[in-house]
Amino acid sequence: MAKTAAATVLDIAELSFSDLALLQSPETPADDSRRRRVLDTVATELGRGGSGLLAIAEVPRVGALRRRLLPLSRRLALMDYPTRSQILKVTHFIPFHVLFLDLETAKCALICFCGFFQNHGLASDVPLKKPDRSVSSFAKLLRHSGKLSLLELVNNTHSINHGFVCLEKIYDSDGSDESNCDDDMVNLGELVNELGLYMMELGILIARACDIVIGGGQLEQSITDFGTAKARLIHYHSELDNIIIREKENSTKKRLLKKVAVKPYQLVSQRRSRSLCSCCIKSEDMTPVVAIKDNSSRDTSVQGQASEIPRLNLWQGWHYDFGILTVLTAPLFLSASEGEKCLINQEYHHSNGHTHLQLCNGRKIFSVRCSPESFIVQVGEAADILSSGKLNSTLHSVSRPLSFTDISRETFVVFLQPSWDKTLSCSSYCLDTEEQSSHNIETSTAGSCDEDVRMQEILEKIPPLSSRLREGMTFAEFSQQTTKQYYGGGGIQQNN
Repeated sequence: MAKTAAATVLDIAELSFSDLALLQSPETPADDSRRRRVLDTVATELGRGGSGLLAIAEVPRVGALRRRLLPLSRRLALMDYPTRSQILKVTHFIPFHVLFLDLETAKCALICFCGFFQNHGLASDVPLKKPDRSVSSFAKLLRHSGKLSLLELVNNTHSINHGFVCLEKIYDSDGSDESNCDDDMVNLGELVNELGLYMMELGILIARACDIVIGGGQLEQSITDFGTAKARLIHYHSELDNIIIREKENSTKKRLLKKVAVKPYQLVSQRRSRSLCSCCIKSEDMTPVVAIKDNSSRDTSVQGQASEIPRLNLWQGWHYDFGILTVLTAPLFLSASEGEKCLINQEYHHSNGHTHLQLCNGRKIFSVRCSPESFIVQVGEAADILSSGKLNSTLHSVSRPLSFTDISRETFVVFLQPSWDKTLSCSSYCLDTEEQSSHNIETSTAGSCDEDVRMQEILEKIPPLSSRLREGMTFAEFSQQTTKQYYGGGGIQQNN
């Protein structure tokens, strides 16, 4: 069986934040051409037959928050378990002598000390003691006040002239001012909360636009009635990350209580300005640990063309989100690079803009691209159900890079949902997207055998909606049944 498959490149349709602000302005006439274009984009991309994805660009204030928060994900993932627990939920005093165990532990303990009585309110929703995990995730519940701060910022600072919102002066900095990573770790909970609430607002504005398109007004009302969302800061592990975790764990066991910094790996000498070439990462005794492959090949794929993606080796398996909308940052990729004394992180820029988010739509797999500072909005199954099938929920996965063992992926995600006691009606929603896809496969014409087999393999891992949803079920019951069938006791997929 082939380990790779061809995927069609998909550039997500993009709206600017000023487009969303335009929809909310009472001064904008209903027949305004730009307003019609925005609503047509929402209907085409998020409606039945669309991709179920939409990118929002040029969002004021949030770019700098994204650049500060995402690198913290890898730092948290590679910390030893006790130190990470102290940082996520600081509830007790850190003894002063702990600061002198070693430099890395001292820095972490100092962060905890500075954060004394400051509970970041984060906890993990995946087993972090598993050294070979693919994902580390740090979750927090957000509570929205109902105030749309970004929209008020635009309306109070600038006026809408001829249907265009001027935002130039209220964008965040261009990133030239470097943030202090240790200070950011101290303020971890605040960063998660601030960026998360802004992303909730983006979701609410998109839900409002969907309500205009499909009618009924259920989506925004369902989100705001509940007013709570789950935020997840996610680190997708590189192979190197797992080697570091295993080596740290072994070193910790050998040295008992002595903490070890994340620095047992030296790179063969090379110029830091170049991408990591065909070299080996070596341990302290200079034993080769893992090879880093050359980054000489360049993907020049364009919209509609095929690119090679992993078929089996996924960071996250195929699934639907079961909420209303999911709002994601464009991912940040980090690459290991050579420092004077230890392995350090550098941002890795994909020349082709791939996000490693994969979309399965019909009988095709798409490799998703978007601009690096944009935010992705994704339709969940609850929106599909509440809209009676007028919106298209997204079957998706996250693929690993084909050629690099040192590239990790960082992202921040906010899940918008209805109240747990919200009743879901499926009387006017009687055809599963999975069943429709299976029907398409069975009646497909000759010449698409490989695609059909690949689709069948994917669908076998997706519990059908008809097995998880029944008439009159509450959202709590639906989410419980969905989680159980995907991951719990005999579930189809294993939770990383």
